[in-house]
Amino acid sequence: MVRLKDIAQEAGVSMMTVSRVMNGNKKEVSPKTAERILEIAARMGYVPNSSARSLASRSSRLIAAVLTDYGDARNPLCDSYNGCFFGEIARLVQSEGYDLMIHYVKDYKDISYSLKTWNVAGAVFLGMFDDTIREIQENNSIPLIFTDSYSSVRRIINVGIDDYEGGRLAAGHFLENGHTNLAFIGPKALGNGLIMHRLQGFCSCLRDAGVSLPQEHILPSGGEELTPLLEKLTSGPNPVTGIFTTSDTCALDLYYSASCLGLRVPEDLSIIGFDDLPHSSRSLPPLTTVRQDIFRKAEVACELLMKHIREPESPAENIVLDVSLVVRGSVKKR
Repeated sequence: MVRLKDIAQEAGVSMMTVSRVMNGNKKEVSPKTAERILEIAARMGYVPNSSARSLASRSSRLIAAVLTDYGDARNPLCDSYNGCFFGEIARLVQSEGYDLMIHYVKDYKDISYSLKTWNVAGAVFLGMFDDTIREIQENNSIPLIFTDSYSSVRRIINVGIDDYEGGRLAAGHFLENGHTNLAFIGPKALGNGLIMHRLQGFCSCLRDAGVSLPQEHILPSGGEELTPLLEKLTSGPNPVTGIFTTSDTCALDLYYSASCLGLRVPEDLSIIGFDDLPHSSRSLPPLTTVRQDIFRKAEVACELLMKHIREPESPAENIVLDVSLVVRGSVKKR
């Protein structure tokens, strides 16, 4: 069996250098040396022994990505945001010599058992509420990185965005273009979550301008068919002319529903999304949306994770990234 020692001798480098290259951590190794080591390893038929590596380091070198499985027809990675974010996390942790394990949970009471069973080095979570965060924090000593969590729990490590400002930007753009009869569509705004912050920012900007958002124009959507909701909003003597939705995916679903009802975007209905996913600029018309830098968020989350793996006593951090409005063609000036 070929060992790291054999490759190191053949390449004329240390075993540590070979280990770094084979684990994907090439920051301290020149590209030429890394290429030579990989060529020698392939020629000698080296096969990494993950089990031995885990035992030696007392770690599986696995990072858990924890997502909620709501049990509907689509798995969580069908969501474009989840796919973009965790796809980037996987690439980044791999460059640090770790692998990403996607873990779906229906009941967060099971999460501590799973993390300990796999002996993971750390975990990344999507937005959660305080009760769940507190329980996970109390039962696990590994680095836990939360994203998009508005929490009062002390010592939480979180990376988020300015969701409130995102809502204000959307409302401001509608007002600048003469829209005052507006609606908000998204998942149910609960507690202190990101949807609530986007809704609050949206309503705050409207109130500052003397415009109200009727309660009946705040509509929860959990992925169901939007055509009945849209028909209700756009019928009658005073139809809604603009809709702010909390994701680009929902915005494009609204495009489809509008087409089914014979409505044109933006001539009959203006729409603003949230996220600026890659396909948003290629829709017809291109979608005006609140942009968050998903890849930067993943990068910051990974940087924090690696920092706390290497320095467990590092203080907790809550990082809030800026958002911006990307103006395209889905809002009409009235």
